Amino acid sequence: MMAAAAAGRLSLKVKLARQLSTTAARPVSKLVKPPIQVYGLEGRYATALYSAASKQKKLDQVEKELSRVWTLLKDPKLSSVVMNPHTKSTVKQKAVNDALAKEKMSPITVNLMNLLAENGRLRYTPDIVSAFGKIMSAYRGEVVCTVTTAQVS
Repeated sequence: MMAAAAAGRLSLKVKLARQLSTTAARPVSKLVKPPIQVYGLEGRYATALYSAASKQKKLDQVEKELSRVWTLLKDPKLSSVVMNPHTKSTVKQKAVNDALAKEKMSPITVNLMNLLAENGRLRYTPDIVSAFGKIMSAYRGEVVCTVTTAQVS
């Protein structure tokens, strides 16, 4: 009898834990949906960045800042620290923060770069910048096309 009561409490706890884990998820409806879907890890970061920048009406500013960030990361001194897989994430974060503070970047861009440094994903920065560029091109209604011409001789 006691074992059955203990098993009943255990199953109640398991059910409660499952309910809490499903309700703790952030609703997707609060995200601003980008004009196109970009896949992969870089797509997830670019989509989240688009949503955050769109909510604050800073899409163009963030796009310009991302190109400056990529230029900064090409600097050999910063690149040797940031792109080195053996460097601790706290050291990478400090290096990125110092570089971004000098450039006076918006909090959205700083938060993205801190998140990438914290998660050890700074090496994906070029892919994220590219994915965000694709989203912004679609937002502006730009279409990439190839034109082939022939010259009569």
